[in-house]
Amino acid sequence: MSRKKCKVFVLIATVVLFSVAGFTAMAEPVWSGWKDILGGFEVERTDGGYYSILDENNQVIHRTAHRLYRGDEYITAENMHYQITRIEGDFAYACLVGQEAEAELATHEISEQAQAFPGRIKDQRNAIAIYHTHSDESYVPTDGTESVYAHGGIFKVGTVFAEKLRSMNFNVLHSFRPHDPHDANAYYRSRRTAAQLLQKQPLALIDVHRDAVPPDVYGTVIDEKPVTKIKIVVGRENPRMGSNLQFAKQIKAAVDKTHPGLIQGILISRGSFNQDLAPRSVLIEVGSHTNSREAAQRGIALFAEALPKVFGITGIRPEVGPPAPPTNRGDWKVLFWGILIVGGAIAGFLYLNTGSWKGAWEQFKRFFEVELPGNRKRKE
Repeated sequence: MSRKKCKVFVLIATVVLFSVAGFTAMAEPVWSGWKDILGGFEVERTDGGYYSILDENNQVIHRTAHRLYRGDEYITAENMHYQITRIEGDFAYACLVGQEAEAELATHEISEQAQAFPGRIKDQRNAIAIYHTHSDESYVPTDGTESVYAHGGIFKVGTVFAEKLRSMNFNVLHSFRPHDPHDANAYYRSRRTAAQLLQKQPLALIDVHRDAVPPDVYGTVIDEKPVTKIKIVVGRENPRMGSNLQFAKQIKAAVDKTHPGLIQGILISRGSFNQDLAPRSVLIEVGSHTNSREAAQRGIALFAEALPKVFGITGIRPEVGPPAPPTNRGDWKVLFWGILIVGGAIAGFLYLNTGSWKGAWEQFKRFFEVELPGNRKRKE
């Protein structure tokens, strides 16, 4: 077999190999999330402690196990906007920036809003996508532990959220794919899930979590029933931070009208949380591991009741979303078999053209030989 033919074949085989790898990755824009992942910004404290955010008078305005950094911001339930200026141990000191104006809600129906997204599947135009980066998160009073690997109580909270949205004419795409372990790479693993959900072009992408603080931080009572408050988290290190923050403010404004005090606040935190993938993407903390899951489920149901006001959805028949995507292991099998098939094809082709495995190996080595100028001159 001539060197020219061999080069052409290997080139074709390489294209096939990278096509298989590309299929596996689902064209996922991974690189934009690496900065935050490598920096370890998108993590919670694992020492059992939590931060207390203090104002200029040393009054506690919020507590969270979410890792905080200088420059992070927090908008309270009363719309007072603070920025963290320094962190000392378990205390984050913040100064008042000002008071946020209430965000304006949608004044049009979804049929008009959908026109801004060319190519959206008609039946998916009112979809909300839900997933869980920390799929182990659970509620101790109900689940008996704070963590259940790949089957956390947080999935049941997400299910109540999805059911409530469907009852209000939303189409819901709810992924049950696990992304354990609960480490600094969890957001990298959940990034592929988020990208797949966004292929359906939903109106919004919501990552459902819970915090890890004392029960009184999120616990409250509404209509004489215990519920948990909800915090919205927006990553401040992504190109869509502005639109995501505006979306978070709109959600808060809508919930404030239906159930005042249910939104604990908005945390604007260092990191991306995969929110660079969509202009309406947020992370929500539904209570803490010290609250009961039933209280969290009541809280998320009340939270869902306000979302039609955000989008102006009325009178659209709900559609059942597609099943959750498969687990991560399936994609690695595709890549493995793709490499095996391409390698076998190259070996078989060389064998047929040389008549023996030894000849095939020699031909393969000759293809990758490097002819130095001095060697070429001696041959001549």
